[in-house]
Amino acid sequence: EGEVTIINGKIFTSKVVENNTIEIKNDWNIQSPFAVYAYITDWRELETEANFSNDDELQTFIEEMAIKSGTDVSKPFVFRIIGSFDTVDYHIISKPRDEKEHNHELHDKAKKHFSLQNVTGELLGFYSKNHEGVFTHRGHYIHTHFIDEAQKNMGHLEKAKTNRKVKVLISK
Repeated sequence: EGEVTIINGKIFTSKVVENNTIEIKNDWNIQSPFAVYAYITDWRELETEANFSNDDELQTFIEEMAIKSGTDVSKPFVFRIIGSFDTVDYHIISKPRDEKEHNHELHDKAKKHFSLQNVTGELLGFYSKNHEGVFTHRGHYIHTHFIDEAQKNMGHLEKAKTNRKVKVLISK
């Protein structure tokens, strides 16, 4: 239940509570069915105009920025995109506590969807051409989470749209 994102050593857990309200905590006392993590000591930083409106365009943008920064895209890396977004659609897994079974159909059914407009925040993700279906979805090379600047919204990114200047960080 919920989503977990860790940025600069600070944990954010989100879950959906009463009336479809999002609850964000900074509590390390959690359990997660899987986790992908990296300890990054150095980033390649670029400021650029971004123009993407779906997951495929975001993936292409990240690849382009990684190549521009000198990153070998045949190896996994972490990315961050910080800025303002026209729209951000994301979900939080919220399955019934008594539901013990889990499969793709139940996973999709458990998603609570949220959409934000004109929001400032950060996309944090992992890119890998070698982990499709492991920590990225089949057919994709990225797994991305979103957190807004106010830290009131956080979850698994479905799509983001922007055509504004952003700061892009790529792990070295």
